[in-house]
Amino acid sequence: MRTILQLLKRRVLMIVLLALVLSACSQGTTPPVSSPTPASSPTSSYRLPGGGTCVQLGVRPQAPFANMRVSRDSYLAHSEPMLVENPRNQLDLVGGSKFFTDPKRYQFQIGYFTSFDGGCTWTDGGLLPGFQQRFTLTSDIVFAFGTRNDVYAEVLYQARPGMSGVAVSASTDGGKTFGNPVSVFESKENLVFNDKPWITVDQTGGPRNGNLYATWSYDYGNDCGEGNPCVEEIAFSRSSDGGKTFSKPKFIEGNAPFCANSLPDRPARSTRCDGAIGATPVVLPDGSLAVAFLNSYTAIVPAGNSIPDRQLVVTSPDGGTTWTQPVPVATISNINGYFLPERYRNLSLPSFASDPRTGQLYITWSDKATGDADILFSASSDRGHSWSAPLRVNDDPLRNGEEQFQPQVAVAPGGVISISFFDTRLDPKHKLIDVYLAQSRDRGATFLKNARITTQSWDPTVDAPIDGSGSQFIGDYQGLAVDNLFVHPFWNDTRSGAQEIFTAAVPSA
Repeated sequence: MRTILQLLKRRVLMIVLLALVLSACSQGTTPPVSSPTPASSPTSSYRLPGGGTCVQLGVRPQAPFANMRVSRDSYLAHSEPMLVENPRNQLDLVGGSKFFTDPKRYQFQIGYFTSFDGGCTWTDGGLLPGFQQRFTLTSDIVFAFGTRNDVYAEVLYQARPGMSGVAVSASTDGGKTFGNPVSVFESKENLVFNDKPWITVDQTGGPRNGNLYATWSYDYGNDCGEGNPCVEEIAFSRSSDGGKTFSKPKFIEGNAPFCANSLPDRPARSTRCDGAIGATPVVLPDGSLAVAFLNSYTAIVPAGNSIPDRQLVVTSPDGGTTWTQPVPVATISNINGYFLPERYRNLSLPSFASDPRTGQLYITWSDKATGDADILFSASSDRGHSWSAPLRVNDDPLRNGEEQFQPQVAVAPGGVISISFFDTRLDPKHKLIDVYLAQSRDRGATFLKNARITTQSWDPTVDAPIDGSGSQFIGDYQGLAVDNLFVHPFWNDTRSGAQEIFTAAVPSA
């Protein structure tokens, strides 16, 4: 009995210490410059060395939450940040983004950041190593922690001469350093264009524990977008040796009668559910896989297109060897294009997550069915075979012209669902952007009141990079990591006069 009580006391002490460290980030306006010194009593408040008052432990803090600037380098802009948290160490966060060398010519590489104090302070890791000699461009970083202290970063790349592909870099020290990249797939750039990758790792302890699963859009037949007909399939690859080697890609988007089309480069009466972008894999508690993706031909053949856009899900019971046919989550109204008169691009990319205990699946996206962009949400309790009717997450009035977009969803070990998103509700002209957070404690049946995370609205036109089509670029997605204590939105923001990366540590519901 004494041993059990000692273990319980030790566990409580660890939780209190974790809360003391992380609560340093939970309120105020000035980021800390060093670790705070806790007061003698865990229920008293204390001050950050850099200024600002921390909340009392045990009392739910109120906004505003401290916004910590992450990027402090010489690069001219940063966008499309992603973030992951070590499931074995809630203080260990690894993030990354585009690092722009020439925003006006849309030139960039990929770099990364690490924090070992729950997001209060950050170390700039610089560019991912091993790409600078042969590779001319890296893009679209995404992370996944492995079964120990290892973390994997997946990126797109262009390589000399005229090659492009997908690569994975591994870290064995919690994200402090990364090794040289391992190519998952490479081809001649004029034959295949690789787009929007994602990666996840099986951490179930089952027979496929430690497997890495990578997905991306595999485009061919023409340059996709701008009305050019092309084929966009979902490529899937697996590694069972810790990212040292990867299997030959296979296509997993499947066929369904509702995908019937007569588009160029398809067989007659094709039912292939390509036009696929944003493929995101998750691992369920039993080790099975689910992948959500946007099935859309809007950007490929906009003129006379009568094929509805849909969010679809495919599943695999055996680690990606076999796959089900796609199941529709919802027919959507894609936000593809601009929020006029603004000139930054948008797309209804899905964000996808699984409850680590129950296997409940959750998907969210931005949808303009009501006239302006709203965040919609759907859930599945039967491993993706059926889905709930879409629920509106943002709680501002309907049809008010306010835009909500680029959602990211994550589920804490205890089951709380968090969705962060961009929002223009505070600006009467709907130009300036804020980050908001919605949380659910009942598996997505209802959501709590939206909380503003940004302490200052930001202007998307400030020093915006210009992409190949002439659009301003603020990225297509943002990052989010969660645990049972805190939620960490991870976004790009121009309050400093350039696109920089910011984060916050927000107490969870």
